[in-house]
Amino acid sequence: MSVSVFEIVGPIMIGPSSSHTAGMARIGMMTHRIVGENPVDIHLDLSPKMRTTYSGHRTDAALFGGVIGLTESDPDIRRAIDLAHERGVKTSVGFLESGKYPENTALLTVKCENGETVKVLGTSVGGGSIAISEVDGVKMNVNADAWHLVIWSSSEIPSDMWEGSVSVQVGKNEREYISCISFADQPDTELTEKIAGLLQVRRMKTVAPVLPYGMTRISEKLCSSCEEVCKKAAEKACSLTEIAIEYEMKRSGHTREQIREQMKKHLEQIKKSVVEGEKGNQMLYGLTSGHDGPRMLKAIEDGKTVSGGIVPKAVARALGVMEYNGAMGCIVAAPTAGSSGIVPGSMVTVQQEYGFSDEKIEDALFVASLMGVVMENRDVSFSGSVGGCQGEVGVSSAITAAAIASLFTDDPEAITHAMAICLKNLLGLVCDPIAGPIEVPCIKRNAVGVANAFTSADMALAGIRSYIPPDEVIDALVDVEKRLPSELRCATTGGLACTATACRLREKLEKKSNKK
Repeated sequence: MSVSVFEIVGPIMIGPSSSHTAGMARIGMMTHRIVGENPVDIHLDLSPKMRTTYSGHRTDAALFGGVIGLTESDPDIRRAIDLAHERGVKTSVGFLESGKYPENTALLTVKCENGETVKVLGTSVGGGSIAISEVDGVKMNVNADAWHLVIWSSSEIPSDMWEGSVSVQVGKNEREYISCISFADQPDTELTEKIAGLLQVRRMKTVAPVLPYGMTRISEKLCSSCEEVCKKAAEKACSLTEIAIEYEMKRSGHTREQIREQMKKHLEQIKKSVVEGEKGNQMLYGLTSGHDGPRMLKAIEDGKTVSGGIVPKAVARALGVMEYNGAMGCIVAAPTAGSSGIVPGSMVTVQQEYGFSDEKIEDALFVASLMGVVMENRDVSFSGSVGGCQGEVGVSSAITAAAIASLFTDDPEAITHAMAICLKNLLGLVCDPIAGPIEVPCIKRNAVGVANAFTSADMALAGIRSYIPPDEVIDALVDVEKRLPSELRCATTGGLACTATACRLREKLEKKSNKK
């Protein structure tokens, strides 16, 4: 499916990780809807690389929570394991065979009260986006943005029943046929009753979309280059904001009003996260104080910062939002939770300093989203596990630079070059969280991302251009993501994660976990 702009500046989610928390909660929720029965036992098999990170990122809680019906933005995700146990559901965790599945993959085996056992295989692909690739051993693509009928039957269902469907997928395991029929809108009740009444149908579930942004209704990749979006803006004599809104209208079928209202919700949550970050927070693991954001604000108030001006304020707020995220607060991933401080810290501060209206800030967020859509369509990964922190803090910094520039100019060239300059500055940034939690060094890297975004926007607005064209810079990011050693992609075995201090901490946390 083509990515929604709200998957770039979004989703709204409970921290601390978009790939390992929000994405996993969505996989759990898709499983919840495919299973459609009360579970009594849930077993998870996770990617082997997640062995050292899943606990710190609350991956198990997110998956279990999703299966029992919690969304990625539900505060109850924080205590999902306890909730499952209170409901009499047994939970357990194992690991998949090494090298057989993509990173961030989970196989969920759910036993139900009625005796059914259903297996669902899903992958969190970055920024909270997911792919469901198997149901009960049958390979199929169950998109999270569409309606589906999942059918278990002794023989294939007659194809003439699928008029109006978007796609039909049929496969067979050792026992029966499984079909997945996809629809843009909720399937007609008369149709579902007719199918359920067929003799060969053993069971059927109507699976509602997990993503609230509408089903992708376009087959081709729109907005797949900076050159393309700049050309469209010139031809239509419109802003990049308008290009982003038109893209989302074509992608989802939603109206302009619905799309603007959704971005308004995202900005509201961004502002709430900044307020909560300024209060200070209790971190899950306490590797950082949880009060570095407020500490930085106090230094600014006391006139103790060397740099002065707008950047320290934005840095302070970015730190605060990341600390709130690390305390499992409700934030807006942009495009990931690990980089969720940069857009909020920068946008809220620019608004306060220059007096921009909410609508103008929303326009800038659409520009940031559009840059992310271009990157997604050029195969950039927003997952630290796949491409390193250059795909998280690097990307967030770059889309923020574009957003800042768009507040002061409508020139698409200046805006896209702000993005390119910024992205170049963080190529090769590794993902090396110590001992697993998203606390060190993730929080402080958001501060660097903020400074990078403002500096790059200033250069582009001054007329400075990237020698390497923006699209080629994005392609370079893809190249570096592929070349980056696996030890430097959220493995907790390279970079800062293999220092003596980090190793001692990991050993301490493992001993603590084993005592539970």
